[in-house]
Amino acid sequence: MKKKKSLIAIVALLLVVAVGVTFAYFQSSAVFENVFNAGKYKVTLTEVFESPDNWVPGETVPKTVTAKNDGTVPAAVRISYTEQWLQEIDGVETDITSQVNPNPAIINFDNQDDWTSSNGYYYYKYILEPTDETGSFISGVTLDPNLDSVTCTGEGNTKTCEAQNSASGAKYKLTFTIQTVQYDQYQGIWNTNVEITNKPALTLPTGRTKDNLQVGDEICIEGTTTECFNFIGYEDNDIKMLAKWNLNVGNNPKGTATNLQDSDVKGYVSSGTKYGNVAFSQIDYWFDGSNLKSKYGSSYPADVYDTDYVTGPNFSGNGFYTTGYSIAYYVEEYKDKLEDYGVTINDARLLTYAEATGSSIGCDGSNYSCPTNGFITNTSFWLGSAYDFLNVWFVIPDGNFRYSDYSYDNSFGVRPVIVISKDNI
Repeated sequence: MKKKKSLIAIVALLLVVAVGVTFAYFQSSAVFENVFNAGKYKVTLTEVFESPDNWVPGETVPKTVTAKNDGTVPAAVRISYTEQWLQEIDGVETDITSQVNPNPAIINFDNQDDWTSSNGYYYYKYILEPTDETGSFISGVTLDPNLDSVTCTGEGNTKTCEAQNSASGAKYKLTFTIQTVQYDQYQGIWNTNVEITNKPALTLPTGRTKDNLQVGDEICIEGTTTECFNFIGYEDNDIKMLAKWNLNVGNNPKGTATNLQDSDVKGYVSSGTKYGNVAFSQIDYWFDGSNLKSKYGSSYPADVYDTDYVTGPNFSGNGFYTTGYSIAYYVEEYKDKLEDYGVTINDARLLTYAEATGSSIGCDGSNYSCPTNGFITNTSFWLGSAYDFLNVWFVIPDGNFRYSDYSYDNSFGVRPVIVISKDNI
């Protein structure tokens, strides 16, 4: 009995211990829902083309093929094309290209700085970012001028063309195939080593390099907006460019002032609203009360654009700026924005009298005129050079090249000169 009681006691003890272990820990659980919003992939392809009714040898038919990223995912683009002359033989449409002409039509390539060819494909060199659009890699198709004559019939974009020196009833068929793919997958999916990269911040006209630019060439800086300039000359290893339009700033900006160029901001106009007009300054800081300050030279015209007098635009009650305001405020702010686009700016200022009257631009200070057949007179704008202690030179669209009171802010715009190093290109 003693043994049995001891065993019972041990079992009871073990049970107590077991029960204690069973309830000697805590547990909890939670559910976390993670939502991942997938990007939108949408690339819109556009063709502009209309087949001719009678395609004459040597005639060029305009044709463009472009791709635009209307989604939110970066894309890659490539294009291929095939040419065929087809003829119905015994009821079967047969390819007779080799019998007609090795080059029945001539493809007119375009924007070739933006495309590179490899293994029969033309790759757009740059990542097609959201909202971006490619330029067309062709501008048109020209029928071989050596063909005697061709008559085309049919409707829409498909024509049947008969040529005297080809099989009767032959039809020319040009087929373009555009392919797009998510950018980060293009090399694997397309099995190519072609490098597609970010679009450069600064672009030149087709055929131009940093060493053969011509006066008037348009150079653009790509960023949140596209800012374009006209090349006005070299300065050592630097490139000088004049803004294509005035900045949308000043006493009467168009819409919301963005401190970026706007083609409607032309300053003085013979009729209509004058947008983007500013005073050069409200103080003649280059004059010491009796003479030109030595820091600005020894004679007029004197280059007096000076960032030492930059202050923000503070309007007085009558709509004019308070004393101390300088046009340099807007130019410096524009410089900062351009540098945010990825371009190093060596200098930002206004056009000088010497530059305006030099052989490249050709304004005439004695006759008070500038050429009206070029880029220089598409806006009215202040120069950075003073005529005397009261007046600053300006240009207006009718070719008038004169001077006006530095505090006059009802007509003239801000058109910066931007100086960059060739190393930017």
